[in-house]
Amino acid sequence: MKYNKIFTLALSLIVAAAAFAEKQTPEERGKADYSSWLPAQGNFSVGFSLDPLATFVGNLFANGEGRINALTNLAGEPMLNQQIEDRLGRPMASIMGTYMLTDELGLKANIGFGYSTKTENAYVRNDAAYFDDPWSTARVTDSRKFQSATGSIALGVEYRVGKRLPVQGVFGGGVNYMFGETSYQYTYGNAITELNQQPSQSAQMPGWVEVPTFNSNAFMSARILSQSAANLIHMVGLYGSVGVEWFVAPKIALGANVNLALYYEVNPARATQYEGWNRITETAEDYTELVSPANHGFHFGTDNIGANLYVNFYF
Repeated sequence: MKYNKIFTLALSLIVAAAAFAEKQTPEERGKADYSSWLPAQGNFSVGFSLDPLATFVGNLFANGEGRINALTNLAGEPMLNQQIEDRLGRPMASIMGTYMLTDELGLKANIGFGYSTKTENAYVRNDAAYFDDPWSTARVTDSRKFQSATGSIALGVEYRVGKRLPVQGVFGGGVNYMFGETSYQYTYGNAITELNQQPSQSAQMPGWVEVPTFNSNAFMSARILSQSAANLIHMVGLYGSVGVEWFVAPKIALGANVNLALYYEVNPARATQYEGWNRITETAEDYTELVSPANHGFHFGTDNIGANLYVNFYF
């Protein structure tokens, strides 16, 4: 696996650094100059999260059900806290990077994005053919299309403290935007007509709404055309971080950090679109039912966002 390679490299660097430090006397370690190991003006970095590795190692020593002894993608960790991840879903990974404006000050970016779409098709009886010939085996196709998009974009700055030791304090902050959206779109092979006001449809599709809440006088029944899930949400906010980086080799560092975050959440209004036979107008019509008004609120606290355990490579 890809992650085994980065784990092996990181572990080898730690062992090598520890062995090198063991050979030095306290006086030699005190006089050593590690400035060439540290990032300098004009350097940029690419970071890889070690959080999945920590979970993997922890699960090796865990007992009970539910542990996952698997390593995930070699990549950065998206800038999402647990609350956001539970509601938005999660990008598969992210790109982590830093550009050093000076030896101490750098620009940071963390960009993650994920998109998926899936169309499920199912055969159902062709009602028009069945009415003409009850023995007909003709079929039409019902379809359901699922779409999901999640992402996070974080931009900020960091300031580094320490020049002689192979360990630097790293303090930073910035802005963060996150979003997530899930939707379903439905199409049906059998049309709604005056003679067939409740046509056949696949059992894989949502059932007919027998007594619609939106207009029971006009519609006896309806079927869903589109549906937005409850996790349609956007969040924007500020974050601050405090951490350390230990340079185990020139321009290669293992890092850890903790974060403080303030987010403003906007959950847009949601609606579901139906179609059915309108008994008043005597036509097939679409109708949009309002499901939930827009909601909003703040979140503030210490969160594990981004890669809290990581390895950085500077170039």
